[in-house]
Parts: sequence; structure tokens; C-alpha cells
Amino acid sequence: MTSGIHATIGVASPVMAYLRDRAVPALCGGALLLSSWSGAVHAADPADFYAVPEASLAGRPGTLIRAEPVPAPAGAAVAYRILYRSRGADGRPVAVSGVVAAPPEGTAREPVVTWGHGTSGIAPGCAPSRFPRHAFESIGGLHDLLADGDIVVATDYQGLGAGHVHPYLVGASEAHAMIDAVRAARQLPGLRAGRRFASWGFSEGGQASLFTGALARSYAPELTFEGAAAVSAPTELGRLLRNDIGTPAGEVVASFAAWSWSHAYHVPLGEVVQPQALPALEHIATLCSLDPFQRIAVGLSTLAYGGTGPLRPDAIGHADWSRLIAVNSLPTPRGVPVFLAQGDGDDLVQPSTTRDYARRLCRDGVALDYQEIPFASHGGAEMDSAAAASGWLAARLAGAHPPSDCAQLAR
Repeated sequence: MTSGIHATIGVASPVMAYLRDRAVPALCGGALLLSSWSGAVHAADPADFYAVPEASLAGRPGTLIRAEPVPAPAGAAVAYRILYRSRGADGRPVAVSGVVAAPPEGTAREPVVTWGHGTSGIAPGCAPSRFPRHAFESIGGLHDLLADGDIVVATDYQGLGAGHVHPYLVGASEAHAMIDAVRAARQLPGLRAGRRFASWGFSEGGQASLFTGALARSYAPELTFEGAAAVSAPTELGRLLRNDIGTPAGEVVASFAAWSWSHAYHVPLGEVVQPQALPALEHIATLCSLDPFQRIAVGLSTLAYGGTGPLRPDAIGHADWSRLIAVNSLPTPRGVPVFLAQGDGDDLVQPSTTRDYARRLCRDGVALDYQEIPFASHGGAEMDSAAAASGWLAARLAGAHPPSDCAQLAR
């Protein structure tokens, strides 16, 4: 998801909002380990790292294709960029990239936290792993997770880095990428990554984390899933698109969704996008939002819509779109605990939508730790909830009994 860009008149407001929120929504030992591993590839050109022949895609999901050491973030002993096999939402084999950071070696196999990043764009060049330092800096609570002894993996999602089309806000594709990143990390020599894992994500990554909770036990029965943490997560895509039509952030989300779903699921753009909006949409689809300057560029590009937005008035009710919206909304991670954080100043993901989803989880018997953060914007909620989320994750991975706020939400 994009950052909380406020809808006001003129150019200055989107610019200031992009600057205010973080996301549009962070070797030697590793080199020695990998030098003895035949799967290691050290690409002189970063683009070479992501290139995978079609014939090489077949194989068990989570199989490591290649890895290379990258500078480790503070608190990590080693870090890698990885490329691994996964499955798209349609079950077809795909290659997915990401990064891994591991704490100093412990005495036992370490639990894994799989991170889902907020919207970085939908073009292959928008993969966070292309810029490992930025990728690690964007992981909420990374230092605390490493200090707790957790191995942290961060997927790029399908189509970012490797591949051609990122299935934006497609829950099954995101979840497969997050789970298979854990499987891939378990194959890196010397990391001693264990079978127990939890998911954590912001905005688009919050949706990914919740779908990971819903699918982990059926998709990867050999692993033990301990809980899903999410902040500023879009949980009802229909409400998201309706509520945010006419705002810069909403128009970025709609643009990315329209282009992505058209190319991934063959929904003709002309059936959901206004004809005069097509040139601007095609341009926005090429832009990334990995840093504040890029986020400004994406936000300003929506001015080309001239205030009408990209979508036809009946787009959300279009049969194919309606189906995609339904299947990628309201993930239900039954039988696993959930941490859910929401800023009450978020004007992209509406707090009322998240509250309704939280109550739905409670009705489904989920042990829910729900935190609504006063005055926090979309991106601000991630920063404000990182410590609480990392603490919650540490407790789940330590086997502590999960708390529940369902009694208070029922009032």
C-alpha cells in the first residue's frame, strides 16, 4: 500500500504527505560459507541475479535457486540476497527474490520471521532486494527481532525482481512468496533456520502476512506457523477502492491494481479504466516508490488524471474485478493468533474497516491482540507499532499463551 497521502487541493499537500510517511505504502563469514556451496551465484550485474530461464522454474516450492552475500545490517552476523522457487496464485511455478538476515549463531535452530513490505511499485525494478540496505531498513523492528535470535527473511513478492508482472494485492501469491522464503532460508548453509516461523508485514505486506496466516498450515505442513502480525493492512479491497477514489494515494492503489490485474488475469484495461486515463496509468505502472523522491514522483503523476481518477464509475462492480476483490479480501487465519495494529489517523486504510475485520476475527475464534494507535497515519502506524509487534512475535516464538482483546472489541 502507499503512504497516507492526504486529499487536499493543490500540489503541496501530496508532496508533504509523501515526505511525512515512510512508505507508499531497510560478509566475510557469509562469503566463506557460500564459496563452498555449488548453488552460489555472484552476479556482476544485479540484473543477472534475477534472470531465470523458464526451464529452471520447475521444482519444489521454496527451493533455493541462488544466493549471494550482501552487507549485513546492524545486529546481524550475515545477510544474503536470495532467489527461490515459489507458486503464483494460480499454482504455476515462479521465481521470487528477497533478502535474509541472521543473528550471531546460537546453540539451536532459530525461529524465522518472514516480513512483507509495503507497496514499492509493480515493475520488476521495484524489488527491495535490489537495494539490500534499504530493504533491511524498511523492516519494522528488525534490530529487536535479530536481538531475540530470530532469522528474518523479506520477500520481494512475485514479479518484483524476477518475472514480469507483480500480482498486486493478490493474497495467495503474496503468502506463497512469504512462506517459500522461509523454506529457502532453511537451505542456506550455517544459518540453522528452524521449522517454526511467524509472519509480519506493513500495508500490502500486512495483507500478505494475514494471508500467510490463512494459508501456512495447508501450503507448508512441514513448517510450524506461530502467528501473524500486521499493521495498516488492507483487508477489504472493495471498501478501500471506494473510500479512496479521488485521493492521490487511492489513485496510485487503483492504478497499480488495474494494470497488475489486467496483465496477470487478462482483464482488459479498457473495461475498468477510463480511456483518457490510460496514458497516465501506463506511466504510473513503471514507477517505483522505494524512497521519498520516488514517492513524490508517483503522487504527482496522479495529477495527470485531471481529478477524474483512473477507474470507470462501474469498475468495482465489473464481474472480473468483483471476483478478484472478493478472493483477496477478509483473510481468516483460523487457529493461529493475530496481532493487528491500525492508526486512527490513517486516511488510506480506514480505521472503521480494520475494526470490522478485527471483530470478524474474534467471531471466528482468533486470539487477537488489537492495537489502535492514536493520531497515527498509515505509515506512522508502522513506526509506532514496531516495538509492540516485535515483542508479540517474540512471545509467540517463545511459546507464550497469546493474549486476546476480543472482549473489549465486543463492547
